[in-house]
Amino acid sequence: MRSRIVLGSVLGIVALALLILSLPHKAPAAEQKSDMVPPAMVSMPVAGDSLEAYVAWPVGTAKVPTVLIVQEWWGLDDHIKDIARRMSREGYLAIVPDLYHGKVAETPEEAHELVRGLEDTRVFAELATAAAWARSQQRSADGRMGIMGFCVGGGITLRYAIQDPKLSAAVMFYGPPESDPAKLATLKAPLQGHFGMLDQGIPPDHVDAMRAALKKAGKTADLYEYAGAGHAFMHDGRPSYHAESAKVAWARTLGFLQRYLKG
Repeated sequence: MRSRIVLGSVLGIVALALLILSLPHKAPAAEQKSDMVPPAMVSMPVAGDSLEAYVAWPVGTAKVPTVLIVQEWWGLDDHIKDIARRMSREGYLAIVPDLYHGKVAETPEEAHELVRGLEDTRVFAELATAAAWARSQQRSADGRMGIMGFCVGGGITLRYAIQDPKLSAAVMFYGPPESDPAKLATLKAPLQGHFGMLDQGIPPDHVDAMRAALKKAGKTADLYEYAGAGHAFMHDGRPSYHAESAKVAWARTLGFLQRYLKG
């Protein structure tokens, strides 16, 4: 009797093994095919030289809009790379041109020195190179391109948007405001701006002056000010970070880009 029980158990184990072997084989996670392209530095030709840019693609194969991201005065650091990855997770091709060409500031003194080397003509040419590269990609949605920037990059974002009529949206974070309606007259893209009310370099009256100039120029723009926030309130790696303001500003940014780049 005992031998029959043992034989039955063995036959049961054999049957289970054969069943498992007959199931479709699933490769381990590391071996499975993925349509996700890891973020990487990409070299783009510009004026006989090359421009390096951090590029983050969203998952999938569908055509997607592009967002150019302009660095803070620190350079292409981990924070700005993280912003690009966050944008890619929202369904955008995110591109951050390395405007300092490999250098990243560690101190305000270094940042001040590096930012003095930024000149609009060169910066605009490099942004245009990144934009042209994006438009040449098969997954790029034709005509759907926006720009966003922080600090020094916020000012560059505004100035670049003023001279590039092809942009569909622009978002500036605590960049120098523009209060001259004549300079804002050529702005074609809808504009969104975010400013901390405790920003000592950009007091509320400067934001008010820009708001009035935009209205006089007949431009579509929303400028937001955040109580309790100072300069660089979006930078979660520094003491200037203001979590509540950053959360609201990010939600507004995503809604704005959804409307003008995906709507």
